[in-house]
Amino acid sequence: MNQIVNRGLALLMAGAAIAGGLAMGAPASAATLTTTTTCSTGGPIQGLTVKACVDVTGAQVRVYGMVGAVGISEPPVNPRSVGAEVSGTIVGGALLGSGSQALSIWNNSFTVEGVTTTVASGTTVRAKVVITPGPAGPGGGGTPLPGPNSVSVDVPVVY
Repeated sequence: MNQIVNRGLALLMAGAAIAGGLAMGAPASAATLTTTTTCSTGGPIQGLTVKACVDVTGAQVRVYGMVGAVGISEPPVNPRSVGAEVSGTIVGGALLGSGSQALSIWNNSFTVEGVTTTVASGTTVRAKVVITPGPAGPGGGGTPLPGPNSVSVDVPVVY
């Protein structure tokens, strides 16, 4: 009789171990979400390369901008001083958030963070980067260059 009880306990414990292993495997599939990055395309804006980008990982979106030099400048050159504002909105809806940064650009580039948040499936998110002239002085500033001062990209979020 003890052998039957011991075998029964062994089978129950084996079943629990298998179930525990399956339960432990469930979160691993959630960790395998991939990130899709979409950035705007376009020419130089205010004499700089500017891109608006959205990273989508499941329901989470990250809105940011990339601002940098058009090419490599030879010294002596003053850095270009500008302000960059990155905003994320639901197309036809609410502002998700924004961020801004003063930049001094010369042969370099910056990532300017906007917002990271969760959105509903079927939502289209717009990332927008606006460039404004920095303070007057060496490196420009004061008045904007002719042409556009912003770039944007719309990204549908489906999960």
